[in-house]
Amino acid sequence: MAITALALVTGCGGGGGGGGTAPDPTPTPTTLQGKLIISVNGAERAVGNVSYSSAASANAAGTVTAQASGVTGLDGSFTYNSGETVTFTIANQNLTLTGASVVTAEMLATASTSDTSRQATTANNIELFLLNGDIDRNPSNGINLDASFTPPPNESLGDETFASELNEQLVEKGITPLTAFTPSLGINTEAPQAEQDSIIQSVPFADLFRIARPFKTLSCASVTYDANGWPTSAPTADCGIRTTLLSGAILANPTVAAENIGRTIPASRFSEVIPEGRYTVLYDGEGTIVYGNYAQLVSRSPGRDLIDIKFTGVAVRLERMDLSITVNNVNNPIKNIRIVMPGGVCEGNPFVRVANADGCPAGKYQAFADTLVNRNTIVFNPDYLNFMKDFRVVRMMNLMEASPRNPCTGSGDAYNTCLLQDFTWAQRAKLTDATWGGSASANNPLLQRYGRGAPLEVQVALANQLKAHPWFNIPHNATDEYVTEFANYVHANLNAGLKAHIEYTNEAWNYIFWGSLYARKKGMDLGLGSAFTNQEYWAGALYYAKRATEIFKLWETAFNDNSRLVRILGTVQTDIFLTRNMLNYLDTKDHVDAVATNAYFYACLDRTSTSCSNTTTIPKTLNEVTTVDEVFAAIDNANDPNGLPKLQINLAAQATEVARFGKALYAYEGGQHLTVDGNTDDIRRNVFEAANRDPRMGERYTTLLNGWKTAGGQQFMLYTQPQSFHKWGLFAMKETLLQPRYSTPKYDAAMKFQETQGKCWWNGC
Repeated sequence: MAITALALVTGCGGGGGGGGTAPDPTPTPTTLQGKLIISVNGAERAVGNVSYSSAASANAAGTVTAQASGVTGLDGSFTYNSGETVTFTIANQNLTLTGASVVTAEMLATASTSDTSRQATTANNIELFLLNGDIDRNPSNGINLDASFTPPPNESLGDETFASELNEQLVEKGITPLTAFTPSLGINTEAPQAEQDSIIQSVPFADLFRIARPFKTLSCASVTYDANGWPTSAPTADCGIRTTLLSGAILANPTVAAENIGRTIPASRFSEVIPEGRYTVLYDGEGTIVYGNYAQLVSRSPGRDLIDIKFTGVAVRLERMDLSITVNNVNNPIKNIRIVMPGGVCEGNPFVRVANADGCPAGKYQAFADTLVNRNTIVFNPDYLNFMKDFRVVRMMNLMEASPRNPCTGSGDAYNTCLLQDFTWAQRAKLTDATWGGSASANNPLLQRYGRGAPLEVQVALANQLKAHPWFNIPHNATDEYVTEFANYVHANLNAGLKAHIEYTNEAWNYIFWGSLYARKKGMDLGLGSAFTNQEYWAGALYYAKRATEIFKLWETAFNDNSRLVRILGTVQTDIFLTRNMLNYLDTKDHVDAVATNAYFYACLDRTSTSCSNTTTIPKTLNEVTTVDEVFAAIDNANDPNGLPKLQINLAAQATEVARFGKALYAYEGGQHLTVDGNTDDIRRNVFEAANRDPRMGERYTTLLNGWKTAGGQQFMLYTQPQSFHKWGLFAMKETLLQPRYSTPKYDAAMKFQETQGKCWWNGC
């Protein structure tokens, strides 16, 4: 270690004639040693070869202490004098703090910026830079920073883009970026495209057309289609063939419905959803594609168009991308449309999109337009993967459209026939389907969309690329054949080391879903639940336990054993008796590994419930709040049956209950649950949105997750992946894929929690 000492200068005591009092002896400066460390997967790792210097300081007598400078030792050591500040040079930036025996990335970040919203980003970037600059890229033996390792140009450690630019820099050199933690939380997915036009979803695929709505949804009723949903008849003057994608962008248009104005992502931020630029459109057959709104045709040749997608500076009337086609030859109609993102990826790193071959090592560039010549090649949007990679488990429920509302109407035998219909393997979503985007309409009823989101092949490919465990929701009316074929495919194609998490339907206790009504009817027909007062509810619960067990047994057969399975039974956060009675029913407990509950906090919606009627204990319900402060007061009210304190009590009770059976407690969904039930003009919506963007919401997520861990909870699945806030809820962890971390408190808190844990905290994870 190199040490440079400054000269010691001693000031004289004043006074003439020898009558003054002699000054006290100048104390010898105390030399101390500190240690620079970062956290990697929850373990402390010393950081060596980082330049530092301690500031010279003077005491009251004018003595200047020695200044130390050099590089940290391989054990992270550095020297300083008591009371001095120490400056570390990391990523070409000087970070100064008061000397301490141990210095961490968090301490450096806190000292470097007073903006608390950026401190976690800064700490994370410090750790990423040091970790990826390690000479042997093996943090288990400490970090030895390569002196030649350079940061991205023109990037500050406090910038959200520092990490992405660093990753691009590494990828260009053929290096896989390292991360400082192993994920412990899980995430829920969303549908490829939401049914509601005012919702902007994350775009999972490099081929945008995969998220288009079915042609049948928006085309006239007389159009005919092949088995995959491609139009086969030529349009007439009064009969168009049309679809949309990327719904939800608001482009400062006064004609847009009032319910959407200011509610979704403005045009200026839509590039946080997908990249602007030149897209390649590939198709088979003979016909013409016409593009509307923010897609502009550049050139056209048989089977290939080039279009520019641009969100700013364009006069646009509507809030989506329109696409219509003409069929020039009914014997060879246009089909297999791909709208391919610009750029591509480098071989071996699907998480970073690069503009061209210059962004990859020689021979490693894979252009999306080349890869998608075969339409059925599964190519994910790198920005989507980059967000999803930070989670341990991915719940596929919404991606596979497995939990719809009840589509059946009427009464009597016709209603029951609809309610109890089977869902077969032949009805599943397929790679050859024209589109995977949802939406029901008069021409395309919900029954034709149910269970037909992204195909199973896509779900397994997503898990494999992320190295994340998949959580599958088996449709409530799936036949044994469907379950067996599903399980066989997963067993054959899911990477070794990944476990299939299996849950039968979603929220079988919640009557707003088709699966719940199906289970109740099935249970009543079997005479279940007769011992309970609320027979219909308990008939559904016991049937759910029975059918879940049957499904688990089919998976056990397909996998030959249980070592790669996590069999999950769903419950509700407020009802340990539901948990107990389901586990005790027949042999259910012998085929369950974990019980999964919801884990939502909010507050009393109104005064309807007796537990919410007392204005002394419940000063404000959510229907009565008018300020963000009042929202948090309601959430934090220990008397509120739906508040955060009560949730923590309920979760602890569930953990105790499942432990009696030797089972793990999971959360299938969790977070805040502020909703306005589809209301479009309620002032509460503004207040709830502001609360979700308030730093205090991040603090509540921290409380929730720490409390979950303390109670004994294991896998926690956040709800949900990035999407715009909308009239049905504000559930998203981020509002867009590329929204900066510092501006989204919920996501920031979840990431801080994971970074603090370093890895999952329970045995056997």
